[in-house]
Amino acid sequence: MKKVLTILLPLLLTVGCGGSAATSNANGASESGTANAPAATTGDAKTVVTVQAPTPVISMDTAIATDGTSFIAQTMCISGLMELDENGLPVEDLAESYTVSDDGLVYTFKIRDNANWSNGEPVTANDFVYAWQRVVNPDTASDYNWIFETANVLNGGCYDPESGLEPEDLGVVAIDDKTLEVTLVAPSGFFLGLLAFPTFFPVNQKFAEEKGDQFALSVDNILACGPYKLISWDPGYSFEFELNEGYWDASNYAAKYAPKVVFREITDTQTALMEYQSGNLDTVTLSGEQVDANRDAEGFQNRLAGYLFYLSLNANNNVHNRAGAADLANLNVRKAISYAIDRETLAASLNDGSIAAGGIIPVALAGNPNTGADFRDDAGTITSYDVDKAKEFYQKAVEELGHEVTLELLYGTDEGDSIIKAAEQIQFFLEEVGFTINLNGKPKKERLDLAGNANEHDYDFMLTRWGPDYADPQTYMDLFVSTNTSNNDGGYNSAEYDALVFDAESGAGISDSSVRWKDFIDAEVQLVETDAAIVPVFQAGGAMIISPKISSPEFHSAGVDSYRHIVIK
Repeated sequence: MKKVLTILLPLLLTVGCGGSAATSNANGASESGTANAPAATTGDAKTVVTVQAPTPVISMDTAIATDGTSFIAQTMCISGLMELDENGLPVEDLAESYTVSDDGLVYTFKIRDNANWSNGEPVTANDFVYAWQRVVNPDTASDYNWIFETANVLNGGCYDPESGLEPEDLGVVAIDDKTLEVTLVAPSGFFLGLLAFPTFFPVNQKFAEEKGDQFALSVDNILACGPYKLISWDPGYSFEFELNEGYWDASNYAAKYAPKVVFREITDTQTALMEYQSGNLDTVTLSGEQVDANRDAEGFQNRLAGYLFYLSLNANNNVHNRAGAADLANLNVRKAISYAIDRETLAASLNDGSIAAGGIIPVALAGNPNTGADFRDDAGTITSYDVDKAKEFYQKAVEELGHEVTLELLYGTDEGDSIIKAAEQIQFFLEEVGFTINLNGKPKKERLDLAGNANEHDYDFMLTRWGPDYADPQTYMDLFVSTNTSNNDGGYNSAEYDALVFDAESGAGISDSSVRWKDFIDAEVQLVETDAAIVPVFQAGGAMIISPKISSPEFHSAGVDSYRHIVIK
């Protein structure tokens, strides 16, 4: 589908958790008392900040990564044309300046003369051209190959072999070594913000091709052009950064920000809290009893994050002939699942600031361009808990199918204790209305591969999440169009839904923001209520303690949280 956007000025949270798996995704219970705030540790207490990463880095390749922790790690050591400031607004990074044509379609960026890679080579316009074309090249198998189409970049659909286009047709051109020109097919109100997202970051072509299949797999196979450089990466344990003296703004960073930032991969929240109390961590994510026990701790924060957790139902991608997936093709089965889940109780039990999902669009993601009202206020709550209705739909399904329904729920075991708890509660709610639910916990990478990263679609239904890449409903709406094979794991295929999203992005919505807004509201109803194609469950909270010895990371409701600007007080 051709994706075209219109200008939209969304509301931006300055306290949300956005795309950060490192601040919102590890949760659990603890009987520990109030934590003592430690000093920065792991070496010289005056020079090192140590951060808990509740999930591991999956990939340091900006064309391959899809998870929040990987994105955070990438933004530490690689820069884009723009970065997000403390308010989530785009400001120049590697771009010294930019101009926009009167029609809003042509952006011309001047890359800083002192923007260099850590091997001493200059960052050039071709580094961006190569990186972007690499993402849309089918041989790369990037799960974010659609994002240039979303950004309205000319020929952004060239990732699709059926488009008749080649990666070289993408609307990005190196005018000279330091001048990059990007052509859009329609104005985009969030294009500049997207340039702070890692998929839009540059890649040194010569270096990447020399490293071949080892590119970005280890410290020696990664180049930095950001404020920090990766100096150690021990998968499953830690990844460490120190200031990059070759960064264009190195003197400012040396004067203001932490010389070294260490991320410790600790998925167990009890272990993480003990490490914080022992002075070995400067940030820790909390949940369950930990939250109440530590509310009075200095540095305690409890924020609403941008992540929306939902059940992906594999109703139309049943390539493995799974009996459970076949049953999910029945509308009554899907509606029974949706009505059976007590979202309020589930969210409250996590005790980390999570709230029940009223739809697939999170609270405080984006505002109506005409009134400023939050999308959720305009759209209302379109999810319901009604155990009697759930039982009715289940019995109708059994009659139609001729058998009781057994399903396997896929979920992540290394994505935080709250995910395990949520999966267990979903199992309880569904079995209360008649389902038999078997739990299948897998590490995140294996879960993603089973679901869709390897195009396996080998699951019945899955507890998964999406963190908004930009502050607009489209970041969720595009996930479920029939042509989005990278993210539409369940294979949802609705002509009505596609038409509404197409009209919002490529039709009347181009020139009328009110039409665009209403199209998205109607599309959400079609997806969640009418077709019950996915089941929104909860919007994640982000309870954590940040040592008073350091400043807080910059949390964004959309995009990637920034750990670039931590100050040791």
